Amino acid sequence: MNKLITEIELYKKEENIWRVEKGVSNSAGNLTLHLIGNLHTFIGKEIGKTNYVRNRELEFTQKNVPRKELIESINDTIEMVKNHLILLQTKN
Repeated sequence: MNKLITEIELYKKEENIWRVEKGVSNSAGNLTLHLIGNLHTFIGKEIGKTNYVRNRELEFTQKNVPRKELIESINDTIEMVKNHLILLQTKN
Protein backbone atom coordinates (compact mmCIF):
# COMPACT_ATOMS: atom_id res chain seq x y z
CA MET A 1 0.00 0.00 0.00
CA ASN A 2 2.89 2.35 0.68
CA LYS A 3 4.20 1.60 -2.81
CA LEU A 4 0.76 2.52 -4.15
CA ILE A 5 1.05 5.94 -2.50
CA THR A 6 4.47 6.38 -4.11
CA GLU A 7 3.04 5.48 -7.52
CA ILE A 8 0.09 7.89 -7.16
CA GLU A 9 2.50 10.66 -6.13
CA LEU A 10 4.60 10.06 -9.27
CA TYR A 11 1.87 11.42 -11.54
CA LYS A 12 2.97 14.94 -12.44
CA LYS A 13 -0.53 15.92 -13.55
CA GLU A 14 -3.23 14.85 -11.12
CA GLU A 15 -5.79 14.38 -13.89
CA ASN A 16 -3.61 11.64 -15.41
CA ILE A 17 -4.37 9.43 -12.41
CA TRP A 18 -7.81 9.00 -14.03
CA ARG A 19 -6.61 8.58 -17.60
CA VAL A 20 -7.02 5.26 -19.39
CA GLU A 21 -4.26 4.54 -21.87
CA LYS A 22 -4.60 2.48 -25.02
CA GLY A 23 -4.56 -1.21 -24.17
CA VAL A 24 -5.30 -0.55 -20.48
CA SER A 25 -8.77 -1.23 -19.08
CA ASN A 26 -8.75 0.92 -15.94
CA SER A 27 -7.10 4.07 -14.65
CA ALA A 28 -4.68 4.04 -11.74
CA GLY A 29 -7.28 5.95 -9.73
CA ASN A 30 -9.98 3.36 -10.30
CA LEU A 31 -7.61 0.50 -9.52
CA THR A 32 -6.72 2.30 -6.29
CA LEU A 33 -10.41 2.63 -5.35
CA HIS A 34 -10.89 -1.06 -6.20
CA LEU A 35 -7.99 -2.14 -3.98
CA ILE A 36 -9.30 0.01 -1.11
CA GLY A 37 -12.78 -1.49 -1.51
CA ASN A 38 -11.35 -4.99 -1.67
CA LEU A 39 -9.35 -4.62 1.53
CA HIS A 40 -12.21 -2.99 3.42
CA THR A 41 -14.47 -5.84 2.34
CA PHE A 42 -12.22 -8.82 3.00
CA ILE A 43 -10.18 -7.55 5.94
CA GLY A 44 -12.48 -4.95 7.50
CA LYS A 45 -15.90 -6.49 7.02
CA GLU A 46 -15.07 -10.20 7.00
CA ILE A 47 -12.28 -10.34 9.59
CA GLY A 48 -12.90 -7.15 11.57
CA LYS A 49 -16.70 -7.36 11.41
CA THR A 50 -17.02 -3.71 10.37
CA ASN A 51 -20.19 -2.39 8.80
CA TYR A 52 -18.42 -1.58 5.53
CA VAL A 53 -20.76 -1.57 2.54
CA ARG A 54 -18.98 -2.01 -0.76
CA ASN A 55 -20.05 -0.32 -3.97
CA ARG A 56 -17.88 -2.22 -6.44
CA GLU A 57 -19.43 -0.53 -9.47
CA LEU A 58 -18.50 2.90 -8.12
CA GLU A 59 -14.89 1.75 -7.72
CA PHE A 60 -14.68 1.61 -11.51
CA THR A 61 -16.94 4.54 -12.45
CA GLN A 62 -15.98 7.23 -9.95
CA LYS A 63 -13.54 9.75 -11.41
CA ASN A 64 -11.45 12.73 -10.40
CA VAL A 65 -11.11 12.00 -6.70
CA PRO A 66 -8.37 14.41 -5.62
CA ARG A 67 -4.93 12.85 -5.16
CA LYS A 68 -4.87 14.03 -1.53
CA GLU A 69 -8.16 12.23 -0.84
CA LEU A 70 -6.94 9.04 -2.54
CA ILE A 71 -3.78 9.04 -0.42
CA GLU A 72 -5.79 9.68 2.76
CA SER A 73 -8.02 6.73 1.85
CA ILE A 74 -4.98 4.52 1.26
CA ASN A 75 -3.52 5.54 4.64
CA ASP A 76 -6.86 4.87 6.36
CA THR A 77 -6.93 1.45 4.70
CA ILE A 78 -3.39 0.68 5.88
CA GLU A 79 -4.41 1.48 9.46
CA MET A 80 -7.60 -0.56 9.19
CA VAL A 81 -5.68 -3.60 7.88
CA LYS A 82 -3.03 -3.31 10.61
CA ASN A 83 -5.63 -2.98 13.36
CA HIS A 84 -7.73 -5.92 12.25
CA LEU A 85 -4.81 -8.23 11.56
CA ILE A 86 -3.31 -7.41 14.98
CA LEU A 87 -6.68 -8.22 16.57
CA LEU A 88 -6.79 -11.47 14.63
CA GLN A 89 -3.31 -12.42 15.91
CA THR A 90 -4.24 -11.72 19.52
CA LYS A 91 -7.34 -13.93 19.23
CA ASN A 92 -5.27 -16.88 17.99
